[in-house]
Order: sequence, then structure tokens, then C-alpha cells
Amino acid sequence: MQKQRLFHVLLTAVLILCAAHACADDRNLLPKYGGLPKPEWQKQADAAFIKATDEEYHGDRIKASMDTATRGWQYLAAGDLENAMRRFNQAWLLNNNSGTALWGMAVVEASWSKFDDSLKLFAEAENFEGSDVNFSVDYARAVGIASVELHDDALLKDAFDRFDRIYQKAPQNTKNLQNWAMILFSIGRYSEAWAKVKLAEATPDKDQLDPRFLAALEARMPRPQD
Repeated sequence: MQKQRLFHVLLTAVLILCAAHACADDRNLLPKYGGLPKPEWQKQADAAFIKATDEEYHGDRIKASMDTATRGWQYLAAGDLENAMRRFNQAWLLNNNSGTALWGMAVVEASWSKFDDSLKLFAEAENFEGSDVNFSVDYARAVGIASVELHDDALLKDAFDRFDRIYQKAPQNTKNLQNWAMILFSIGRYSEAWAKVKLAEATPDKDQLDPRFLAALEARMPRPQD
């Protein structure tokens, strides 16, 4: 009987520990840790992380945040969205004004089809990263995808306005032209999509064009003859 009671005590302790870790993991996957009041154990964990980082970077939290966000982008490029979000959250914890961290969170949320949260984060990050053309390209793409998925005409117009503004500033940006073409394709405007593809194929980085997209467009409408 005593062994049985001990077993149940140990099992309960394990379950509580697992639940705490699950809760921590869930919070780590929410932008800015969900913006909720933190329990004491998380405050202590945050304090320990910041202390260790301050020691490593001699108190330079801006650089520490940038380096941490960079690791987030590396995870994102590898398709590891969960670890990317963890690093972006840590970068934001070190510097709440990190546009790079907010940008990364926005991209991850868009990848998870959490469009409302993604666009809010993009809007916040724009205050810090608005002059970066790569940021603008990602923002326009997210707005475009959200407009298609949500059947939102206002967002669609916003996306097309953004694509056009980027094109006026950076006409050689292949990704922007491809994103523009993809949204046109998604709403059945195939001839206009081909027009953007033609512009993209005249850019120095034309090799960045996705052959799968071109094949899908070709299947819907043969390439127009010049």
C-alpha cells in the first residue's frame, strides 16, 4: 500500500511537471508570449535568461537581441517554425523595440494562417522596419494571402497597392513581382499574372522564380505569345 501511494505521488509530480512544460512551450509559441501575465516560474526563467545573456554580451541587449533574432531567421529558413518563434520571442524579450523580432513573428504567424495576428505584428514592425524593402515585400505578400484566404476585398486592394508601391521603388525586385503574380493567379486573373511573370523574368534574380508556380499558371492558361 505504501509503495502504491508513493507511485501515485511520483506520477502526480511527473504529470504536474509535464503540464508546466507544456504550458511553457505553448506560451513560447505565442508572439510576445501571448501578452498574458506571467506566472512566477516564467518570470524566474526570463530573469535567468536575461542575466545569462547580459553576462555573455556585457549588457549589450541590442546586439544580443539582433543575434537571437538572426538565429530565429535561420530556423525560419530551415522550415522550423516553432524554434523560430521561440528565438523571436527571446529577441523581443531582450528588446521590446526589435523590429526584426516582430517581423519574424509576423512571418511565422502568417505561415500558421493566423492572419489577424500576423498583420497586427507586421503593422507594429513597420514602425521600425518600414524602410527595408525586404520587409515591405513580406508584408505585401502576407496582406495578399490574407485577402485571398479571408475573401476580403479591402485587403486585396491594400495588397495590390503595396505591390505597386514596391515596384515603383524597386522594379527589379523579383520576389515582389512573383508575389504579385501569385495573388493574381489565386483570384483567376491569369493574363495579368503572366504580365507580372514577364516583368520578373527580366530581372537579374529571375532564377528565384518558382517553377512550380509557373507550371501551375501554365496549366490554367498557356503562356501568352509575344
